[in-house]
Amino acid sequence: MSQITAKCEGINAMGNGIIAANNRKYLIPNLLPEEIAEIELLENGYGKVIKISKSSPQRVKPKCPRYSECGGCHLQHCDYQLQLDIKTKTVQDCIRNHDLNPEVILPCIGMKEPYHYRNKIQMVISEKGRKVMAGFYEENTHKIVNVDDCSIQDEIANAIMRSCKELMTKHKIKPFIDDKGTGLVRHIMIKRSDITKQVLVIFVTVTEVFPGRNNFVTDLRRAHPEITSIVQNINDRKTSAVLGEFERIIYGPGTIEDEIFGKKFIISAKTFYQVNAKQTKILYQKAIELAKPNPDDLVVDAFAGVGTIGIILADSVKQVYAVEINKASVKNAILNARINHIKNVHFYEDDATHFLTQLAEDGIVPSILFLDPPRAGLDQELITAVERIKPNKIVYISCDPHTLARDLQKLVAIKYNLKRVQPVDMFCQTYHVETVSLLSLK
Repeated sequence: MSQITAKCEGINAMGNGIIAANNRKYLIPNLLPEEIAEIELLENGYGKVIKISKSSPQRVKPKCPRYSECGGCHLQHCDYQLQLDIKTKTVQDCIRNHDLNPEVILPCIGMKEPYHYRNKIQMVISEKGRKVMAGFYEENTHKIVNVDDCSIQDEIANAIMRSCKELMTKHKIKPFIDDKGTGLVRHIMIKRSDITKQVLVIFVTVTEVFPGRNNFVTDLRRAHPEITSIVQNINDRKTSAVLGEFERIIYGPGTIEDEIFGKKFIISAKTFYQVNAKQTKILYQKAIELAKPNPDDLVVDAFAGVGTIGIILADSVKQVYAVEINKASVKNAILNARINHIKNVHFYEDDATHFLTQLAEDGIVPSILFLDPPRAGLDQELITAVERIKPNKIVYISCDPHTLARDLQKLVAIKYNLKRVQPVDMFCQTYHVETVSLLSLK
């Protein structure tokens, strides 16, 4: 390791500053273009800012006091317009690197208030001495950073999390310590709807036995009467997955209800649901604008989750086939269609690739195909199935610009035109970016 004074040459997609030294490039967290700083260089190609001697006008003071320790946010030291510019450029670079036209990319759509937007809190529970901690892992470590007031999470959920820590200490409910295999509570998850104001609290425990649970829940509800449901989820596996298979409802219906475009959606502990309600509305609005649905359209919604897109589209199209592999999500989707009195959306529990292949064999050709896959994107078999059914339009929603660009290149190769790519800042203060893209059949 050595220390040098250097000028930052640029910034990468993950918010790291870039400097040149020792005939190589180093990535420096918390450093902005044109800044001059004293840097400690590390052997792994990264570095650490010791002191900034010339600061950028685009630098701002992070709101979170634990920002430099916690790995949850990456861009809080950046002016918000710079954050949006970084995300737009990230998508452009990915598209360009896959021989596609970056001119189809529109500027990233930001938020008016880019803080306290997350409607889901998910924290690891641990302890230090006799104090219960809840927080996130420090980047690239297994060390937990205790967080009392996360600046990107819902403020009411933050307050409930603080109360959970205090009450766990009061009622002597022990956090689960992975290294020792002792204790009870592994994680606490909180979901809240800003529209209905309903709150769901999930305690993830290693056993079903929960000593002191009734008194603990009574005190928690007394402190936070806004809580409408409490669920205990049991996860006794050695896994990075937060939730286990079995759960029991402790209080309320075990779910909460949210609303988008006047449609109601039931959210459970295991339901995948976008974490930024305000930007979700913009994302889906852009997706619908790009699709331009009409009353004769047959739509396929692949990776449908709880049926959000299909149900929102239902009033504008003839029929929607929605496919989702997660059993709990399909169950919620069917319920969501029922409570919204939707009868032209049909839900199927199936793998998206198998479902699209079956459509091709049955000769069913959708006019619009919506794709909203996990971060890994589309596999080659699914691309082949798309080539067989040949929908007139494809609307592709993605949370990873790298896999998006790879998949768009493959779709263009099977005779689709890439018309538009719209980035949307769903994850403010982080380097993550959501996009919605439109392709049309040549």
